[in-house]
Amino acid sequence: MSELIREKTAGGRCIYGFQVEAFPTLVANIYVIDDGSELTLIDCGSGLEASNQGILAGFEALREQYDVSFNLSDIKRIIVTHAHIDHFGGLPFVRQHTAAPLGVHILDRRVLSNYEERVIVASQRLDTFLERAGVDQMHRQQLMGMYLFAKDVYHSTPVQFLLDEAEPVAEMAVYHVPGHCPGQVCLGVDDVLLTADHILASTTPHQAPESITLNMGLGHYLHSLDKIAALDDVRLALGGHEEPITNLRQRICEIRQFHEQRLQRILEICSQPASIVDISRTLFGKVHSYHVLLALEETGAHVEYLYQRGELLVANLQEIEQERNPVLKYVRS
Repeated sequence: MSELIREKTAGGRCIYGFQVEAFPTLVANIYVIDDGSELTLIDCGSGLEASNQGILAGFEALREQYDVSFNLSDIKRIIVTHAHIDHFGGLPFVRQHTAAPLGVHILDRRVLSNYEERVIVASQRLDTFLERAGVDQMHRQQLMGMYLFAKDVYHSTPVQFLLDEAEPVAEMAVYHVPGHCPGQVCLGVDDVLLTADHILASTTPHQAPESITLNMGLGHYLHSLDKIAALDDVRLALGGHEEPITNLRQRICEIRQFHEQRLQRILEICSQPASIVDISRTLFGKVHSYHVLLALEETGAHVEYLYQRGELLVANLQEIEQERNPVLKYVRS
């Protein structure tokens, strides 16, 4: 694909970037950090054939446009910014070309190294969330089928080192920013920040409730935004998708404002008791396919945030007391 980049940092390192088609409607950015002696690969795409071939094509395009001599086999270190499959699914393919050690944050390690277990546990929690949200059994089965459609692309891959804020890796600062994903990290390369999916140029990163996966949820995410907003001397931010961000703090303010407006809208909707399905339909209107699941998760994350803070209450306590897993209905306190 197009959109190659080369950025030279204040410390003299080069950051190369190219795009791959992670899924038919999703483009992901992959980065290569050249410190003059070693190459570090940041993220690996989804593992689907188009994504894997896009990695090879990306290296070839870098060689042609920037007259570099390296290829995938020259990578000395692999870092996965977070354990969403559009960023780590290509690891088995990359492993065919390099034995470079793999690193990820400890809260995402088991997704990469014990993937089959993770799929089973996460699927059960998601199904429970959908039932309590008000999704009927037939539609739950459809949504779970979509959730699992690409889960056999990846197989468990050992992790050789862990990312920790107290220990820079290859002289890159590590910032743990949970919310969008439990082990999400941003990486500081001199005056450039690799923001992965924590902060994107145009899209407000997707949120899901912590009831599905611990250390996700809107509360964690907003706190993590504050951590990055406090950084000084970030000249440029490079996300896991979309274009570079030239004014990071302004973009953070825009994202916070978006969530504040959504939270206020949910409070308005919940002037009368409403399930997550009811709230999602009002917020997003008629959506289709995988976007239904995304809308429900996004709604659930915001409802959970308000409920945790006592701004929403559960309205149907009698049903909860009498039934095993009833649909929860929320009302403004």
